[in-house]
Order: sequence, then C-alpha cells, then structure tokens
Amino acid sequence: MRYIQKIGITISALLLLSTLPLWGYQDPVHLISPRDAALGGRHAALSDSFSSLVNNPAGYYSSPEEVSIAELTLGLKGPVFSMADIITTGELSELSDLINGIYTGVDVLGPLSFGYVGKGLGFGVFNQSSLVLRSNNSLTANVDVWDDIVMTGGYAYRLPFSGDMHSLDAGIMLKGGFRGRVDAGMSVIDIMDLNYEVLIDQPYSFTSFIGADLGLRYAWKDSLAVGLVGRDVYSPTLTTRYYNVNDFLDGAAPVPGGENNYDTMPFQLDIGMMYLPKADLSRYAISEIKLLFDYKDIFDFWLYPELANNPILHVGLGAEITVLEILDVRLGLSQGLPAAGIGLDLHYFRLNASMFGTERSTEPGLAPVYNLQLGLEFRS
Repeated sequence: MRYIQKIGITISALLLLSTLPLWGYQDPVHLISPRDAALGGRHAALSDSFSSLVNNPAGYYSSPEEVSIAELTLGLKGPVFSMADIITTGELSELSDLINGIYTGVDVLGPLSFGYVGKGLGFGVFNQSSLVLRSNNSLTANVDVWDDIVMTGGYAYRLPFSGDMHSLDAGIMLKGGFRGRVDAGMSVIDIMDLNYEVLIDQPYSFTSFIGADLGLRYAWKDSLAVGLVGRDVYSPTLTTRYYNVNDFLDGAAPVPGGENNYDTMPFQLDIGMMYLPKADLSRYAISEIKLLFDYKDIFDFWLYPELANNPILHVGLGAEITVLEILDVRLGLSQGLPAAGIGLDLHYFRLNASMFGTERSTEPGLAPVYNLQLGLEFRS
C-alpha cells in the first residue's frame, strides 16, 4: 500500500511542478521512428528493443539487451516530391501555385544513433536535422531549419512486491542536448534556385536543454502491460539569439536582449496498454501479435489550455504482426489519421518504412498532412 501512496504523491508532485510560472515553451525533442509512426505514435507500454528507448524509461528493465551502432532515417512531410519535380522542370508559375498554403518538410535522424538498452539500463546519443517550409501566399515562404544533438541515460528498477505472475517497474531517464535554429523567409525565386545561402544571414538561436522523463510499467504474465510516462517532467531550456549563424560561429556578441532567455519544454503525461494474444498461429507463419492503445498528453487541457487539442487527437492505436520472425506488418491510427508500415529484420541491419498522417490543427481533419519515413538501423 505504501508503494501506491508514493506513486500517487509522485504524480501529484509532477502536476504541481508543471503548473509553475514559465516564460514560454520550447518545442520538445521528438526523434523520428518509422516503427512508432506506423503504430500510431509512441506507446508507453512498448519496450522490446532499442527503438523504444524513449518510449518509457520503466521499460529498460524488461527490454532485451541491444546495442545501437548507427541509424539513418529519412522523414518526408507533405508534397515534397511535387515540389522537387517542379523545381527540376523550372516551372515558376506552378511553384507559386503550389507554395500558396503549403506545409512540407524533411527530417533526417542519424547517422549518429549510438546506445544500449537492457538489464535496467538505457542510454543513447542522437543527432537529428529538420527543415519545415510553410506559406500562406504565392510569393514567399517561411523556412525553419534546426538541428538537435540529444544525449539520454536512464535506469529502471523492479519494485519488491513483483512476483512470477505480475511485475511493476519504475524508471527515470535524464536527457540533455543542444539545438541550433534558423527561422527565415525565402522568396519563390530563392526556392526555385535552391539558394539556401540566404539562410546564413538570417537570425539564429542556440538552445541548450536538460530534462527528465519518469515512467511506470505494470506487466501481467506475458500477455498484458500497462505503461504510464511523464515526458519532460521538468525540462528547462536556455536560448541565446544571434544576428546570424556566422556571428555564433565567430563568437560575436548576441543581439541586444538575446542572452539568457529561459523557457521550458511542456510536460506531457501519457498512458498506454499493450496486449499480446497467446493463440497458436504458427500454421499461418505468424510468430507474434502486439495490440497497442495509448492516450497521450492527458492533462493538456488543464496545464496548457492554449495548446490543448481535441481529445480524439490524443488517441493512438497500433497493431504489429510478426511473420516468420523477420517481417513485421504494422497498422495504426494517430491523430484521427491512418498509418501503415513494414519492418524487415535481416540480422545485420533492419529496414523500416511507414506512411502516416499528422494533424496540424487542434481539431481532427482540418489540416491533415501525410508523411513518409524510411529507416536503416544497425543493431547488435
């Protein structure tokens, strides 16, 4: 009983800490993953490989040992191929029509993706670069470019009252890193000419951050698991702004008032469940089935009402069917939009691919964007 009381006190303290006065919010770090994307997003109860390292730190205890050597994952958002085709053909009028109301971008994770998970421990070092282009007219577009370097490390512990039939694990993950960001405007002609040198003279910000995730994971036999994770329980950030990238590289003084800007990454509490049916499906060449359900950011309406979304956008559903122990077929639903993908385990490396939708607005179906992710993982 005293463990349940401690858990309740801990959750209450997290919620109170998250309501402290803040200067503003920084976008949280979100490492792209084709597997998670195909399964309807991150799942708090899923902890079966290094790919689920940032899902829930409590999962470090039950996760099998795995070392990540490197990874290269490409993510595409919106009509990237249409834009590339128009730029290649040089049709300025077509590009102007496409730019009006566009939202598109590219994410690249890796090749730095080194770490380990297993025996209650988990750590990783990652780099991810992102570019987003958005516009509400036919002449100019806003371009955000940023790069994250992230370091994580955590520990999980099995609580003493766990037994053969059930177990309860608790975990903590500490993280820190750096983010460099350029927010610029570009004309249609600059985009057509691929003149990205204009970004060099645009305002640049450099952010350092630290933070922590806390998690719980309950498992019953080998069939059912329930996870609860608090992401960015307290993740303060420090941002310094410069006139441009060269000023930062040369060690020049920041812009007036650009030093010591303190923000935080918003706290998010997720709960999830995973069910593994135990039916013998070997005659169908099926090795394993995972069914996943999550409700994400439970208290956004209270903690951050200005950022709150429709409850439907918080639901994540996923199913993963493993065939012949090497092929994973994945289906999901996230933010009210479908997702699908496959994974192929070739022993020395893994291939993952996914197609999925994301919702840019706070209501379902108003501004959907479809995405594609392709990943190559080297694990041992």
